[in-house]
Amino acid sequence: MGCVSTKDQHIKQFNIKLPESINQTTLQTDLDLSDSQDQYMQIGMNLSSIGELNPKVYLVLQELGDLFPNLSGQYLLMPDQSIYFGQTLNGKRNGQGKQHWQKEGNLLEGIWIDNQLNGRARMIYPNGDYFDGDFINNVANGLGKFVNSRKEVRGFWINNKLIGEGTEIRKNGTIYTGQFQDGKIHGQGKFEFANGCVYKGNVHKGKMHGNGELIFNDKTRYIGEFRNNCIQGRGIYEASTPIHGWFHSKYENQTMFLYFFRQETPVLIDHQDCTLIQKQLSTFFD
Repeated sequence: MGCVSTKDQHIKQFNIKLPESINQTTLQTDLDLSDSQDQYMQIGMNLSSIGELNPKVYLVLQELGDLFPNLSGQYLLMPDQSIYFGQTLNGKRNGQGKQHWQKEGNLLEGIWIDNQLNGRARMIYPNGDYFDGDFINNVANGLGKFVNSRKEVRGFWINNKLIGEGTEIRKNGTIYTGQFQDGKIHGQGKFEFANGCVYKGNVHKGKMHGNGELIFNDKTRYIGEFRNNCIQGRGIYEASTPIHGWFHSKYENQTMFLYFFRQETPVLIDHQDCTLIQKQLSTFFD
């Protein structure tokens, strides 16, 4: 008995973090290299690429295409040994460019002004995730899109966090449209689940929580209180005849069990006197 809650992977914060060394840059030519930098000599003198890309990064780049297809410019060797290629001014990144962290695997494409990201940028991570959005002074601020193997999230970022209205499209077929707070689904929103059900109402940390309305795939509906993705509290179940009372739900074996009580029942206990409503659902609400 009990409720099945949304998996943690679905409420992960969508906060963007760039490598700490992004502010550092060193222009390397054969004249700049001293004898103490022999380990960089070959790179500095013959730098002609940003290095071999991580296989997953390469596949994503092939799918998306270069952010700046006809990019030209100058190579910069960074203190952390990442490599930048693109437009420069006085030895600093300035204009369109891309930067590759060979050790970590990250690939960043963007627009720099005086060595800081300002404008559109795209970071592809070594696990194949990527973020594409607007930046101000190296911080995600503006419209953006985050994509990984489980979902695609679109919305508005403020200081690296997804805030306000947004959309999350999950690979399992669930679609969320509504509010985000500090990178999490929170506020008012709407879930369209792969099992054909639709929820509209309060959401808290990625779950149905508070007052809301759940329309089942057989067109019946429940309007009332929810707790941690489960029906729990006072409400109305509308079928051929509306039923008012206190409800609890649990999900197991592809079946949702909805327990109805005429009196307040804060805790669901076995063998209580109640009315049972069953819903066949191929998947739960995640």
